[in-house]
Amino acid sequence: MTKYSFFGFPRVSYRHVTRDTIAIIGSLCVSKSIHPCYDQIAAARVLRKLSREYDTHNLHIRYELENYDIVDLGDYPPDKLSSIVSSVLRQNARVIVVGGDHTTTYYGIRDTELTSIAIFDAHLDSEVLDNNTFHHGCVIRRIISELPKISVRIIGFRGYSTLKRELEFVQKKNIKVYDWPVSHEVILEELSMNDAVSIDLDFFNPNSFWAVRVPEVLGVDFSEFVQLVNMLESTKSRYIDIVEYIPKIDLGFICGKCLIQLILEILALLVRST
Repeated sequence: MTKYSFFGFPRVSYRHVTRDTIAIIGSLCVSKSIHPCYDQIAAARVLRKLSREYDTHNLHIRYELENYDIVDLGDYPPDKLSSIVSSVLRQNARVIVVGGDHTTTYYGIRDTELTSIAIFDAHLDSEVLDNNTFHHGCVIRRIISELPKISVRIIGFRGYSTLKRELEFVQKKNIKVYDWPVSHEVILEELSMNDAVSIDLDFFNPNSFWAVRVPEVLGVDFSEFVQLVNMLESTKSRYIDIVEYIPKIDLGFICGKCLIQLILEILALLVRST
């Protein structure tokens, strides 16, 4: 068991979740690829500790989050994560999964009844599964191939590390892809209209958020995105994950502390979406 909980919220078992609960879960899903992981598995643990430096409210203290049923369920590896998330969603509760790489998203939604997901990502993550080795660079291909009931939308594509065959794959599958640049209107619409949202932190401009595994030039400013979440009236999303943070390359944990503030805004968004 970790020493801290997120923001000091109660640490409970998934068995104690109700329909009013917002559950924060840490991901231990980290895969091997050509891109070094830099001890990425520590992300949730580091973010928990950083969260203790912040109060439990969003911008201008419009929502005091300690007044709501928000809990920390702990950290889980791939298969256990699938089980925990599906159990929580069956109770009609909502989930935020934090940490890990983008394989987190596949395991997070694999055993659920979710029907649509907006994936904010600089990459298409649709590489071929080489020798059945699953990693963060092929997660969207696996979702599309194995979870056909889930409609996938990709927002922010611009990755120089993306292979042409990945683009050909998503085009063949008629996946909606919003290339960079992306308007604020599209971001707000996609955040609000889907059952699930996945935020790969390389979606952001590396000048504003750099502690990621595969940074790409251009991208949305991190602070602007936080403001957009703050502006959003509500979301249909019951599952949101935030992945690919790497604390080991985050000197002074500047990115991590900014990420904590995004998590607070997402919690407030889920609170006002009830």
